[in-house]
Amino acid sequence: MWQHEFVHRTDIPVEAIWPVLADVARWAEVDHNIERIEISAPPAVGVPFKLKPKGGPVLSFVIGDFVAPTTYSDICRMPLARMKTLHVLEPGPQTTMRVRIEISGPLAWFWGWAVGRKHAAGLPAQTDCILAAARSGARQRA
Repeated sequence: MWQHEFVHRTDIPVEAIWPVLADVARWAEVDHNIERIEISAPPAVGVPFKLKPKGGPVLSFVIGDFVAPTTYSDICRMPLARMKTLHVLEPGPQTTMRVRIEISGPLAWFWGWAVGRKHAAGLPAQTDCILAAARSGARQRA
């Protein structure tokens, strides 16, 4: 298994972050590394969607976990491997946002090297984009 975990703490409450994380259809508006998203149903466990990263191929995902307002994951199947990206929001005096990438299967080592490293390297910027959108949305609601 190949895995990576990124942890970030913020003063933004879980209730402001969740709407951004849960709005899969609008991720391309928030994350500038995503060219487009195609999803035909409201986000829920088992809902498939397609994501095209900038400069990459269209990838097929399915939502694995969707527990408002704390837990979201998606799963992407690759030849002889499966990549799961899990986001967990932990409330507290500061919100802790954990993002864990797990690649399992016989070719996990290869996909970790080929895909996982790049995905992991993008997590700080992705998190910054999510939090900026959450902060902006929180201001709009205030």
